[in-house]
Amino acid sequence: MSQITDTYLIPEQYKSEVDLVRKTAREFAQRYFTKELAHKIDREEDFPWDLYKKAGELGLIGSTIPTEYGGAGFSTEIVSAVITEELIRADTTLGQCILSGAFGLGALYLFGTEEQKKQYIPPVVRGEKTFFLALTEPEHGSDITELSTVAKKDGDYFILKGIKTFITNAPTAEYGIVLAQTEPEKKYKGQTLFLIHTDWPGVEIKPLKGKMGQRGSPIGEIRLDNVKVPKENIVGGEKEYNMGFYRALQYLNIGRTHVGAVALGMMLNAFDKAFEYAQKRIQFGKPIIEHQLIQQKLAEMIQLIDLSRLAVYRAHLILDDYIKGLVEPRTMAAISSITKTFVTESATKVIDYAIQIFGGGGYMEEFEVERAWRDHRVTRIYEGTTEINLLTIVDAVRRGYFKL
Repeated sequence: MSQITDTYLIPEQYKSEVDLVRKTAREFAQRYFTKELAHKIDREEDFPWDLYKKAGELGLIGSTIPTEYGGAGFSTEIVSAVITEELIRADTTLGQCILSGAFGLGALYLFGTEEQKKQYIPPVVRGEKTFFLALTEPEHGSDITELSTVAKKDGDYFILKGIKTFITNAPTAEYGIVLAQTEPEKKYKGQTLFLIHTDWPGVEIKPLKGKMGQRGSPIGEIRLDNVKVPKENIVGGEKEYNMGFYRALQYLNIGRTHVGAVALGMMLNAFDKAFEYAQKRIQFGKPIIEHQLIQQKLAEMIQLIDLSRLAVYRAHLILDDYIKGLVEPRTMAAISSITKTFVTESATKVIDYAIQIFGGGGYMEEFEVERAWRDHRVTRIYEGTTEINLLTIVDAVRRGYFKL
């Protein structure tokens, strides 16, 4: 990253942290990321446990989670953006595997009880276990205002029944969070988050194979057949009963911002390969970078990457205040949605241009930009589709939560 970008984007008080994690993440990727491993993971759809554990040992998982819960305890969310950028820039498949292993853990950190956080967070940030946050259902997709998964109170327990699908880490995680309808008549005002274990009676995990991309980041279907959950496993305790919908949206504001960093890393990965290739590939007697139409594509790629980095870093700095309760959730919703849609849509163009610069080679596995395309495509779908996020942006402006 250029010195100008460092100077104008990273506040002085965070520069030492950012420099440290950037160096650590970059050196980690240089040491452990190999083309052979990436292709193996992509072909076999296996989760790279050894790599994940090494990342946890270095503090690359849960970097901003406090040390009392096993995290690295960095003071700003921009650190997580930089780790994401560096790991995925090095390899879109392997980087995403590491980063997705703790998916949803931030919701437990923000809303869980002290006992829940101390029990469940440390093994994940150490890279020993993965985690999941199960919101999506077969019938509802991005719409979680009404759920088919229900939780009926039965004494000191809740009985969960329903299906969650496309859940990241479901096949590998020992535990995670499920959003369920506790009072159906109240619709979204009657939903609650529960911590469940995947080895409990009535829990069935069905791995979902054959994804287009991000094939080392496992997803699955969670079937809940009268699963008995202690009331102590309400995320945040009984005071959080029927607060699930609101907590899920609060967390998605963070998750969508992080997706922007993922897409930034992916477009950098594709640009690096295309820029190097354009300087080496000879056509019509000279490197193709000397042809104006190639220069035009590279210039557009550079513009979109630079503006995307501005958006991602800004949003992560705002997250610091949001997590402290200083930014209204619906304002953060607009900022996270703006960031996610702009950066993921920009990445589509950047990676497509990279494939075009490679020509026929860009369509082949050997040059790896086709894998960047496959790994990227879902960023416009998960954590809220582009279409849902666009609606969120307009709604926030109409209601006065975000102003230009």
